[in-house]
Amino acid sequence: MAEVSGIIEIIPNAEELEEYAEFAGAHSFGFEYNDFFEPELLDDKEALDSRIALYKGLHRQKGMDTLHGAFYDIVPFSWDGGIRRHSVYRMQQSVEIAGELGCRGVIFHTGLMPGLVEGEKYRANWLSVMAQTMRTLLRQDSGLEIYLENMFDESARELADLAQTIGEERFGVCLDIGHMALVSEEPEQWFKALAPHIRHFHMNDNHLKRDEHMAIGDGCIEWNRVFGLIQQYGLWDRSILLEVNGLEKIKSSMEYLSQCGHA
Repeated sequence: MAEVSGIIEIIPNAEELEEYAEFAGAHSFGFEYNDFFEPELLDDKEALDSRIALYKGLHRQKGMDTLHGAFYDIVPFSWDGGIRRHSVYRMQQSVEIAGELGCRGVIFHTGLMPGLVEGEKYRANWLSVMAQTMRTLLRQDSGLEIYLENMFDESARELADLAQTIGEERFGVCLDIGHMALVSEEPEQWFKALAPHIRHFHMNDNHLKRDEHMAIGDGCIEWNRVFGLIQQYGLWDRSILLEVNGLEKIKSSMEYLSQCGHA
């Protein structure tokens, strides 16, 4: 079985930052910052500047890192102009912070609402406005990549259509395996639709009921199918976030990948 050849990332804990930086350095891991989608932090300039300075002060290679952008109530395709403007403002904040931190990419959510997406007016508006928004963000920082992540998406159709519509090398899909497993028993369909556009993975486990962010291998996701599809489509060179909190879950996930022959 093929081994991971792309960047592996972990979520740093600002309260134990030296320990996380040492661990990441020992394994040549990158960071995916999960601090900067919190509205309270984004609205507190002093605290925000302090957190950015904290990460910038680390003596480590930062070009492997990504940043999870704002997603709470972010609806850039809203028909409400106020909501739309504030959503884009938050997303632009995320891009700006990622640039300050020297990240290679930013992850946003699709924001799709189950039950509405089948309406053609809703879907067409989402596709048009999201394409425009992603292009705006790509222009904001010409050195940054933008990845859009499935959240409540019930199929891969919208993400695939959006990626084809944008057609830019710096835009791609972040496939969240845990989110996918909550809505579909057929990962094959997701990979078939999205493989050409996948640039980044989020990996954690769950019991197929809710988003639990368990260590890989501790839940009910059929990882043998997922890993087989990653190998089938030649995607082991894509970056992977072990999207779990705490070094013990990170180590457990690494051990599981190793047992499966991928680390």
